[in-house]
Amino acid sequence: MGFFSKITKPFKKVANKVIKPFQKISDKLLPNELRPFLPYASMFLPASGIMGALGGPMGFAKMYGANMLTQAMGDPEADFEDLNQISGILSGLQGGLSGADTASNLRDSATFGSGAEQGPLTASQAQTLADRSLLTKASDLGKNISAVGSDYLTGNMDTLRDIGAGRMPLNLETAKAGLKAIGPEFAKATGDVAVNYARPMMREFEKADAAERAEYETNMDERNKEQADMTMLFMRQAGHDEQTIEDTLALDGLESYYSAPTESAAQGGIIGLKEGGMLNFGGREMDLRTGGFVPIGKKERADDVPARLSKNEFVMTADAVRAAGGGSVNKGAQRMYDVMNKLEARA
Repeated sequence: MGFFSKITKPFKKVANKVIKPFQKISDKLLPNELRPFLPYASMFLPASGIMGALGGPMGFAKMYGANMLTQAMGDPEADFEDLNQISGILSGLQGGLSGADTASNLRDSATFGSGAEQGPLTASQAQTLADRSLLTKASDLGKNISAVGSDYLTGNMDTLRDIGAGRMPLNLETAKAGLKAIGPEFAKATGDVAVNYARPMMREFEKADAAERAEYETNMDERNKEQADMTMLFMRQAGHDEQTIEDTLALDGLESYYSAPTESAAQGGIIGLKEGGMLNFGGREMDLRTGGFVPIGKKERADDVPARLSKNEFVMTADAVRAAGGGSVNKGAQRMYDVMNKLEARA
């Protein structure tokens, strides 16, 4: 969960209830091709007067809410937590700093106000400024920087109002001034439009990825079951006891697929090999393409287990397996599995 998701999580349910009706209206009334471009409509809101008086916390709330609504209406399937919170906060800051008196109020709230309007500071005032705490200095700096930002934003609003009211002549200079005034908002709105286009594609990708993963898990389960069934069949044909079979399945992580022998094998015996001869696997072979322990066959070095090998693979002898396990082939196989996994991880 991202930083902004943690902040907005408590408001998610309420916010979704607010935006859903607007999303339904957008879904019914606006063509699919136009909806993603709705964030561009928010560019002119501060200068239009539609939002009423801006500045301060209320101005922040108005512009933040307007940004969230245009984003949500641009993508009716999006939840509140899917929306671009950075864009919303930037719009909120614009609304909070765009009040007519915001810049002067910020400067006046700093230590000795702006200073410049009061003339040169006295020696006592200069000493007071020098003796400010780090927190006070940071606060004064933030207020003055915010005041500069407020001047910039309100200047842009005034320019757009003058152009819209016809108070500025229609010429190249006016066009340049208008583009400069709308530039920051245009860039932010363009980012929101790009997100509105990207978000549905990301949802489709996530759905396809989830379906592919589910299919892979299903196929893996089927492959594991088939491998376990074949191992149990071969080992019972070779006359191994059930405990050895369970231990062998555990070596491959297949213990959950173990099933007790059928009634025909309840009395034991080497099924299918009472007359001796090679093991008959019905044309099927063990799949050892990823390595593994061979628990079946009549005896060691008999070469009676059909298996396929690939280039650059290496097969250990039964003696080597037994020695690795201190005399136990099962323990030796487990140790060799461990070695194989560690080496494959380094490849």
